[in-house]
Amino acid sequence: MFHNFARTRELVASCRDIAKGSKLEDGDLTVVLLAAWFHDAGYAAARDGDRPKSAELARSFLASQKQPQGLADAVARCIEASDDGAAGNLVNDVLYDALLVPTATKGYLSEMEQVRLERERRNGEPKTDVEWTQTCIAFLESHPFRTRYAQLEYHERRATNLVALHKLLRKQIEEAARQVAEQTKASKGLSRTVEDIFDSLTRNGMRAFAIAERRTATMIQVNGIMISLIVALLPRHVETHRELIAPTLLLLAVNVSTILVSIYSMRVGRKGMQRVWGADAPVYERNLLSLFNQTPLSLDDFIVGMNRLAADPAALKQALLEELYFQRQLMLMRRKMLVISYDVFIIGLAIALLAFGVALFRR
Repeated sequence: MFHNFARTRELVASCRDIAKGSKLEDGDLTVVLLAAWFHDAGYAAARDGDRPKSAELARSFLASQKQPQGLADAVARCIEASDDGAAGNLVNDVLYDALLVPTATKGYLSEMEQVRLERERRNGEPKTDVEWTQTCIAFLESHPFRTRYAQLEYHERRATNLVALHKLLRKQIEEAARQVAEQTKASKGLSRTVEDIFDSLTRNGMRAFAIAERRTATMIQVNGIMISLIVALLPRHVETHRELIAPTLLLLAVNVSTILVSIYSMRVGRKGMQRVWGADAPVYERNLLSLFNQTPLSLDDFIVGMNRLAADPAALKQALLEELYFQRQLMLMRRKMLVISYDVFIIGLAIALLAFGVALFRR
């Protein structure tokens, strides 16, 4: 959320800075600092954080502290005039400019996203990226700094942020136009044949399986190299470093276990598929479109089944959806086994290294 205590402290610091640069008198400085402290207090008591509520809270606090009524009135007027009060009153102008200081900071764009989120949560009125950027630009262009000090100190950085907003707006408009064009193209492409859709799904599925198999192969290769090194080096040093035999055998067991789990993730037979699918196994076994279906079929049976699917669009669509589901389930299973192999390797390697450390320490 944008309006919080940290924001209030920054507002007070900005008021102090601008007041010093504007040579504000001590009495007026007290008024503007108190107004800054209570300016956003209304957000804690009201949904929209209205200024009259903040002014009321300031009056109540100052009255409880037995401060002069004139001071409370001045603070309340300063708070209420901060939104759209007329220029010319230096006290009001200092608070007004301090509220605009975030528009001249490097983190302005990110802060405006916080303001956007806060407004959406409070008001329930979300805006598109283009609408919000246009709102920010309109705000900057319609709210100039009033004090001479703020104009000299912050105008250049504020202008930089305004330029950045215009650039961002152009990009957002281009992106919105591109999305509209893509949606139009997608709506026109809904008439693509079922075969084209299946081709796209198949390519994506095969690509995902290829990635998983490459990672599995990498794990097997790494552990295979480690086993080769262990087998080559252990016999040479078994007599002189007998204390390292146990840790070495532990590391060897970790490598072998990792390889076994990795190989198992790549070898899914018909029984394995039945365990993966569970109650859906009969559906999977009669799905002729599945690339991983290992149900034995003769050429004649396969041709008859495919012709039957081709003649029934509803059945073909159902088979495609089933195949997409089965690919996803198989991918999840392989990913689970791959994660297990990584866990076995990492945890086992850590334990083996710890065992080596203990063995060397006791040596």
